[in-house]
Amino acid sequence: MLSEASGSSTSAGRRDGQRQAPSKSPAPVALPRTSEKKPPPYGAQHRQDALWEGGNEALPPLWHQFQLLDRTYYQDDTLFLASYNRPLPGVRLDYLGTLVDRQCEWHISPFGRSYFVNHNTRTTSWNKPRPERPAGSLTPERIIEGHSRFIWSLAYLKASCNVMSASDDGSICQWKRDGEPVGKSWDGGGGGVGPIAVHLDDTMVVSGSLDGRLRLWNIKEGSMIGDPWEGHDAAVKCLDWSPDALEIASGSEDGTIRRWNPDTGRQIAPPIETSHGWVLAVKYSPQGDKFISGGEVGPICVWSRDGKLLVEIKGHDDAVMSLSWSKDGAHIFSGSADDTIRKWRAIDGKELVVLRGHTNTVVSICLTPNERYIVSASEDYSIRIWDLKTNQAVGDPLLHDDEVLAVAMSPDGKCIASAGLDQKICVWSLEAALERHQGADGNAKFKANATRRPPIRPTPRQVPQGFFDGVQNSDPPSPQPRRRPFTSSWGLRPRALLARLPQPFHRSQPNADEPTELPQRPGPSTSRRIPSIVEVPALDDKKALYVARRPETASEKAKRIKNPKWWVRVVLFICCVSPSTDSDH
Repeated sequence: MLSEASGSSTSAGRRDGQRQAPSKSPAPVALPRTSEKKPPPYGAQHRQDALWEGGNEALPPLWHQFQLLDRTYYQDDTLFLASYNRPLPGVRLDYLGTLVDRQCEWHISPFGRSYFVNHNTRTTSWNKPRPERPAGSLTPERIIEGHSRFIWSLAYLKASCNVMSASDDGSICQWKRDGEPVGKSWDGGGGGVGPIAVHLDDTMVVSGSLDGRLRLWNIKEGSMIGDPWEGHDAAVKCLDWSPDALEIASGSEDGTIRRWNPDTGRQIAPPIETSHGWVLAVKYSPQGDKFISGGEVGPICVWSRDGKLLVEIKGHDDAVMSLSWSKDGAHIFSGSADDTIRKWRAIDGKELVVLRGHTNTVVSICLTPNERYIVSASEDYSIRIWDLKTNQAVGDPLLHDDEVLAVAMSPDGKCIASAGLDQKICVWSLEAALERHQGADGNAKFKANATRRPPIRPTPRQVPQGFFDGVQNSDPPSPQPRRRPFTSSWGLRPRALLARLPQPFHRSQPNADEPTELPQRPGPSTSRRIPSIVEVPALDDKKALYVARRPETASEKAKRIKNPKWWVRVVLFICCVSPSTDSDH
């Protein structure tokens, strides 16, 4: 059962890490659409005759259309929902994944106002449906409000752990831990402000806007440094500082990556023409010798510092929204519109782990300081915490009232900040989330301090390679993932895509350099077995049932070995007839 979002007219509908309308779309003005007080009743039938000004030949008030990948989309600028169906009364505008409840539909009234039909309750409403928060679910430690439009991005300051936010209302704000604003908000200029990136010493922050310009700010004074940087032909979608702070990389809807000298505001090299369409993510490696990019189409690209393409990483079935590096630069993490988070080996692009559990686009990801956990934000209204040792979701999702567009981890590893279309910044305690998971799982070994480095475990003894060569294994082959057709959740996912159904959950112990293997039954194995990439579904810990496997007898082991050699039979015979050595007898 779903409840409906309270009257905010600025909920939004799609992604890009910070997915906003094309750069030339006007900012919507809060004007009354019609004199309609109630939406059309449930079951109402409409002729496709528009009663707004201009009729069927014009778009409804506060709508606009735009092109993406040779397709036309129509967007309601107050809801920030887009459809590839032209808005007319009687035409259904949503499709699979657009709304959080598949029993709801999106329509437009004869006077041009979006409304929603709920087949569960047989009612209609002006408000977009939202999931009902389960009783007892974790709530934010703090909710920070102040922006008047949705929030595209967040960034923490290292020294103070203050959080900075950029919004579609055109402002940049800084907030203390207690939610109090630091000074006045900054007018970002150029329409909505999308991505922001903070200098390593917390003295400056760079922002990108709808007008395609970058702006550099003095954090202490709250003022812009110099003039805006010009170069992009469309909205700026992503930004990052190099580790040595000598350059800034930006990605845009114009399909290019540009690199800038922060001292002069000028480009230091010709723009990189990518194959991404819209460039949605760019990230320098911690060592600063390369950077990665992802976008609406195409693979993840690994570039040298001077802009040469080194590796193309293929595997995602849809747009790459967010990217992150491990501290040693050995691994890359990505969040995608195919609803997954993936881990890759940076040197050759080999896929190591696939994390499944979100039901909509994964817009933003970040690692905890000790790299034990990765946190993801999604358009399914949730934030999830994933344990990178077990490759499973930790506890229940943390819920917003609308789609989540940004997530950031505090430098001390204690807090998660998230924000999105509900115009709120939610600050969550990572410790509380882990303690709750510990209580639900009954695992007393969990420590909630995410800043502590995990203990180094001794390497277990291994059977010499080839020891069991020639002994056949009767284990059934690992099931291959089934695939299902999947439709986009917003108009900006136009390509046909396939998403994998999650398989039954398997516990596994990942290796830093090898694909995570599905756990095998105990018994004889073979060095020729091909490891499978694990696909991990979300797991409701309260409903999970873990059954300890009883010890396997020697006779049972024998049954699982086909055509054993003579010496194997002798060893098993000796084991079976040997008397018990239990010290209690």
